[in-house]
Amino acid sequence: MKSLQNIALAGFFTFFLPFSISAQSQDTTLIVNGVCGMCEKVIEKAAKIEGVSTAEWDQNTKVLRLSYSSEKVSLAEINKAVAASGYDTEYLAAPDTAYQALHACCHYRDPKVVEDHQAKSSKK
Repeated sequence: MKSLQNIALAGFFTFFLPFSISAQSQDTTLIVNGVCGMCEKVIEKAAKIEGVSTAEWDQNTKVLRLSYSSEKVSLAEINKAVAASGYDTEYLAAPDTAYQALHACCHYRDPKVVEDHQAKSSKK
């Protein structure tokens, strides 16, 4: 009888534990506009609110890779935090005041700034 209980208990944990873990931890990506290493630092710092364990932005692809606890924070809250720092996400535009507060070389909406960054990176 004891071994039957152990088997049932092991089966319970084997089947249900992965679902409880995946409900807590989410991995996703988010497109975030930016043009340089300074943008990267600000975007990653802004995304690392409580509940976010990993935030890594790639300057070339504009992809922000996130790992977060869905029990502590929502993707909407992360979007809002990134946008509040001055960067447009695929779901939310940054307020103009936050965008204007960015360093001039980070004005990703300005075609001249984007062109300058592309020219610099092609020379490397």
